[in-house]
Amino acid sequence: MANEPDSVNEGGGATRPVNPRAEMVVVLAQQGFGRNEIARRTGIPPVSVSAIAKAHGIKFDRAKMAQPLKARLEDLKMAQLGAAEGLMEDLVVARTVFRLARTPRDYAFAAKAISDLTQSAQRMTPELTRNDANEEAKSLLGNLMDGIKVLNAELEARETQEENPHDEP
Repeated sequence: MANEPDSVNEGGGATRPVNPRAEMVVVLAQQGFGRNEIARRTGIPPVSVSAIAKAHGIKFDRAKMAQPLKARLEDLKMAQLGAAEGLMEDLVVARTVFRLARTPRDYAFAAKAISDLTQSAQRMTPELTRNDANEEAKSLLGNLMDGIKVLNAELEARETQEENPHDEP
């Protein structure tokens, strides 16, 4: 493996990785993942990820990495919410067991389960902050504004076409 080249020149200055490790790094970097995330996913040390990326002309721009990081944090928040919902379902079952308990021991076990599940669900439920709500509203308004711009451009193009029906589009 030490004698194996990291990349082959495809002409025009473009290189293609032939080393599987290098190929993984290049593909993940092109998908927008940062150095540390690539290292975590592949098990390749971050310093090696940086060296491979540098050899293939890839730079890790913090501004470009912000969006994938934000998306990953959203994914983690959603997974956390899913776990909290699962705990709430378990809580319903524990409450049923509590109601059906016939001995003091069964009551105690069910009560303990209810207590533990309630605390865990509360800890796992992500808190929505005012900043989260503001960011969501900004995103919604930005998407709305982009849609309005596209619609406006289409309407202007139609009006122009109707005013000049003999002009080519």
